[in-house]
Amino acid sequence: MRWLRSLFTLAAALSACVPVRAQDVSSAEVRQAVTAAVGYLKWISTDGTWSGAPQFTGGATTISALALLSAGVPVDDPVLKRALERVVRLEDRWTYVASLRIAVLAATDPARYSDEISRSARFLIRGQLRNGQWTYTAGDFGSTLRGDNSNTQFALLGLHEAARVGTHVPRELWTRAEQHWVSSQNRDGGWGYVRGQSTSTGSMTAAGVASLLIVGHEVNRTLERGYTDRGVAPGCGKYAQNKSLAAGLRWLAQNFSATGNPRSPQWALYWLYGAERVGILSGLKYFGSHDWYRAGAAHLVETQSRDGSWNGNTIDTAFAVLFLAKGQRPLLFNKLAWSRDDRWQPDRHDVEHLVGFIGADLGEAVAWQAVALNAPLSEWLEAPILYITGHTFPRLSSRERAKLRQYVDGGGTLLIEACCSREAVRRGFEEFAADVFKGYDARPLGPEHPVWTARYTVDPAAFPLLGIDTACRTSVIFSPRDLSCLWEQMDVRNLSGVALRLGANIAVYATGREALRRRLDVVELPSLGRRDAPAEPVGAALQLAQLVHDGDWNPDRNSLIHLAELLRVRAGLDVSARSVALRASDSALFEHPIVYMTGHFSFELRSDEIGALRTYLERGGLLLADACCGRSAFDQSFRRLCGTLFADQPLTPLPSDHPIFAGKPGYAIDRVEYRPALEAERGNAGAPELLGITRAGRTLIVYSPFGIGCGLEGHRCYACRGLAEESAKKLATNIVLYALSH
Repeated sequence: MRWLRSLFTLAAALSACVPVRAQDVSSAEVRQAVTAAVGYLKWISTDGTWSGAPQFTGGATTISALALLSAGVPVDDPVLKRALERVVRLEDRWTYVASLRIAVLAATDPARYSDEISRSARFLIRGQLRNGQWTYTAGDFGSTLRGDNSNTQFALLGLHEAARVGTHVPRELWTRAEQHWVSSQNRDGGWGYVRGQSTSTGSMTAAGVASLLIVGHEVNRTLERGYTDRGVAPGCGKYAQNKSLAAGLRWLAQNFSATGNPRSPQWALYWLYGAERVGILSGLKYFGSHDWYRAGAAHLVETQSRDGSWNGNTIDTAFAVLFLAKGQRPLLFNKLAWSRDDRWQPDRHDVEHLVGFIGADLGEAVAWQAVALNAPLSEWLEAPILYITGHTFPRLSSRERAKLRQYVDGGGTLLIEACCSREAVRRGFEEFAADVFKGYDARPLGPEHPVWTARYTVDPAAFPLLGIDTACRTSVIFSPRDLSCLWEQMDVRNLSGVALRLGANIAVYATGREALRRRLDVVELPSLGRRDAPAEPVGAALQLAQLVHDGDWNPDRNSLIHLAELLRVRAGLDVSARSVALRASDSALFEHPIVYMTGHFSFELRSDEIGALRTYLERGGLLLADACCGRSAFDQSFRRLCGTLFADQPLTPLPSDHPIFAGKPGYAIDRVEYRPALEAERGNAGAPELLGITRAGRTLIVYSPFGIGCGLEGHRCYACRGLAEESAKKLATNIVLYALSH
């Protein structure tokens, strides 16, 4: 079994039992729990210190400071500021404290505190015992002192953080530590507190697995080296063996509990802190059948004391905050485990390194996780990017291909990469694209595409990309040239840096610069193709119609589907789940009280269509139109159309007391929120802006120069000058209700 051999497969397939559903817990509840705990930690500290482990001077202070940082408390907060001053002045006397000190300073400002981090790292390097372990105090390499697995894991965590920010740690140290963990593992696959004399427990097994992940990363990260002119990394997919890691993951899968330390009556919060590190380091969403974060978060929310603490204990409270806050990091990538063997991840650390680079660059830690091919669509949609890589293209069933299309229709972005620039992947992608995205061309992304400038300026010639545009965005991105090996190695001269910057650009483009979901946020599934989509009402009273024109008349293909569901759920309307596309000259247009029109680009209607549309409007119909993504070309064409329809009555702003804004019927709307691109121009919120033509007291054209359909679609569009999702939903609902009641 190779090193890290299919971590996801091992952890997900070891248990055949039906997953136990954790108590329902929401992202909001987690945030409330963290806020209360932060308040507690601040309240009990008056001078920047905390008590809790008197034999380890500074221990409670360092872990509390780390908890506050992980919870997002700013460094200029008075309590945290005093704590950091204390941490900087701490002497290196205890393994626990020196390790946590490194973590605190690395999380605060690694450049500013590089000397202090290096000092504590040297203390830990000197403190490693000959057998690869650490004990409580400074050891001696030649010493016969016995260490323990708790101090050892903390030392490795501290040194891992030090190495991450540039401190040199001898390779021999990692090798000795790995030898210790392998040789001290119990026969059942777990670890105890000391070598060979204690039974396996959850907290110490988590320590062993996390430590092996760390030392494996440092010692046996990959056997691949370099990158050829043809985009091939010699040794790609080859890793050193580590059966102990697989056995430790198996133990966690079989013994996981969120309510206590498995096989131990003590240290329940310490155990959850360890479980969180394993989950984050490995990218695993599940230990066996257990959603470790959801289960642990539910237990912690349920057991938190009224004062915001856990057990009235500083260190327990800090452990709980670290679990909740770090485990709740927003998800940026899901990596698709599309095979039972290792073919889905020839590079184990590619996306791990990329999200680390992005988090450091943006100043906010982001996360990734592995997801199974047969996982629910809602799990895929937890992250805005679904990353697929390999030396071959996945062999997918028609149902799996349909789910990938549903992921895109639900607002996700597919990032597909040909590891080692394999031609077989390109051929597989081309066949997949032609089948799943019929009518959409996979085209080269030219230098004008925002993906080359979203965060950094990257030369398109360095890593040519193909893209498929749906819903007014490039929602499928394919790289025929290898990126993952450059992310994996991190140090290929003149190439890894460019590849990381391009990866960051792809992430910024795919997210549309919008806030990421947290792990427990509810995912709304797209209606199209859903098994649980509402049944088609029999003889529905209302069917939404969309106007066909010679431009790109249907950029957001699901916007009216989503609007129909919205009207059924929120307004109780008897509305068909299926919209109809009609030209203005189609006599069936008169069967619909409202028709929707949109597009990005210039368009024209024929004279007969203009005449028919004028008649439709004069006889009681209403035209709702918006410039998709706020594009000026459509805006100019639509204004010309209105001038032709009603030359004596131009488009004018609807007054603030118009029934559409007053919510008569509907929602009272006096402010709307914008998407990031428009927010950058106009601020976060403002009075709603709609233009209209009103004749004989009835508004018969309602026009938004900013995208409404984009918000209804729910996708993330990097350059969308439109309304935020909830504002778009409320405005669209009010406009339909106005059309039906006036």
